[in-house]
Amino acid sequence: MKIAYPKTWCRGTASVRRAIDALLEKMRAAAEVGLHLGAGSQKIHGLINCDLFDEKADRKVDARNLEGFADGSIDYIESHHMIEHLSFVEAAGAVAEWSRVLKPGGYLVLTCPDLGRVASRWGKLAWWHRLRACNYERDYVLKMLYGSQEHQGMFHKSGYDRAHLSELLANHGLIVEFSFTPYPRRQTPSLLVIARKK
Repeated sequence: MKIAYPKTWCRGTASVRRAIDALLEKMRAAAEVGLHLGAGSQKIHGLINCDLFDEKADRKVDARNLEGFADGSIDYIESHHMIEHLSFVEAAGAVAEWSRVLKPGGYLVLTCPDLGRVASRWGKLAWWHRLRACNYERDYVLKMLYGSQEHQGMFHKSGYDRAHLSELLANHGLIVEFSFTPYPRRQTPSLLVIARKK
């Protein structure tokens, strides 16, 4: 499939997000076999929705171990705000697994909190808090860093910016072709990367 990535220069964030939404729909539709890892309750039509903790997932799968899928058998993998729930060692193992099951030329789409922007927000709030109480905002930024922690699957164990995530993916034969922050629209400043297996 030929991919035309959205232009981001001198373009409004909402417009870029709409273009990314359309691109992801096109990529999902073109995939013969696609996985949505760490799906939780957010199902994506046309993909196999996999989750270790959600009983309603299409398949109860640990994203770190895709032994039920053969080498080079998957066209497309999508995972949103899941990689930060893995330690750095676990994430390296998971990415190796994802690369193993992807076909050459297959795509990996990831989103996660943008650690640089989250840290910047924390710095601003720490300064601003001296002038007025902003407990809700401060507590939310802490959840961006450490997770909401309601249960075992909701702890953050790692964090990434574009450079760090690109390096992790490249170590496993996945080259980032496109990235954008903030995507998707949510309180947490989120980083999107689209990588392709060599």
